[in-house]
Amino acid sequence: MILTNTCLAFLFLANFSCSKNDDDPNSEEAITEEEAAQLVASSLEEDSGGSIETMVKLTIEVQVTIEAEYNCGYTYEDGISYQYDQNGINASYTGDWSYQIHCNDQNLAESATYSYEKTATASTPRVSATGSSSMSGSLDGLGADVPAYTLTGTYEGDYSQQLVVSKKNVESELSMELNSLVIDKETDSITSGSGSFTLTGTSNNSSFSYSGTIEFMGNGSATVTIEGHTYIVLSN
Repeated sequence: MILTNTCLAFLFLANFSCSKNDDDPNSEEAITEEEAAQLVASSLEEDSGGSIETMVKLTIEVQVTIEAEYNCGYTYEDGISYQYDQNGINASYTGDWSYQIHCNDQNLAESATYSYEKTATASTPRVSATGSSSMSGSLDGLGADVPAYTLTGTYEGDYSQQLVVSKKNVESELSMELNSLVIDKETDSITSGSGSFTLTGTSNNSSFSYSGTIEFMGNGSATVTIEGHTYIVLSN
């Protein structure tokens, strides 16, 4: 995943200044706004086992169940794991998830509710992290004639991290609300969707708090916006 400040482009779109805001209470302590965006991006990153990887894996698992033999209203439970060691990224997680399939009057699958919990560790060129996360929500579009899934969810993460460039040690909690993420059934990729987040924590004996939005743009990209400053996230 690549994180780049899109300040130049947004001078024309949002008409904001790229200069540092001297009134920003986070400007001289804890972590910077750009570092906060990096931490949010790392929680999404597919290769390092972030929430994008787990959400896509969940849709594939549900589809496999539907294509086999399923029971309406039954709660399916299973363990999950992940291992990746390529391109400067070393990541793994273990955990558990469950999902319940909901059917229409003809006993055909229409939607599902889900939840998962996992513990993870990841090392990337920008962030190293160890911690746990959970997510729960709904998955619509299970019908065979629907070309894409629509996923919503509430995410909570609690991590100990080190920012590679600044060498800062960070203890953070991240809450995300993800809305109407569209996942194409042919490509198993997120094509659109949005979300909001709050990131709080401590670093260097100082506290921080950032809030912002996430926009999924398709083609493996998303944007993280904090106080009008937008960062592009590329997951492949």
